[in-house]
Amino acid sequence: VSYQLAHLTLIRDSPTRWGSSYLMIERALYLRQAIEVYISPPVMSTIFKQRLTNNEWAILKDIKNILEVGPPAHALQAVMCTEHTHTLACILPAFDSLLSTWTRMRKE
Repeated sequence: VSYQLAHLTLIRDSPTRWGSSYLMIERALYLRQAIEVYISPPVMSTIFKQRLTNNEWAILKDIKNILEVGPPAHALQAVMCTEHTHTLACILPAFDSLLSTWTRMRKE
């Protein structure tokens, strides 16, 4: 079986960066077919039992969608990490926008 995927590796989550969770999930969703083939028996039969179910893949997709709403949560975190001084005038509107969007998504 041949897949037309770029030569990419999985991205690991880092507890100190929220953006890494988004990037890890995004990459895993993109490489799902390759992951499924790789962990299928007989290649990796020992971890095959630990594979994600279709429902778990769907949950990851939902989480990715939540994290990429505007302004994307991972982008907001990146900006906050590069700033030396954060002002409430910048941070509060960004968080308000993020929370409003998530509230609207929850109602839909």
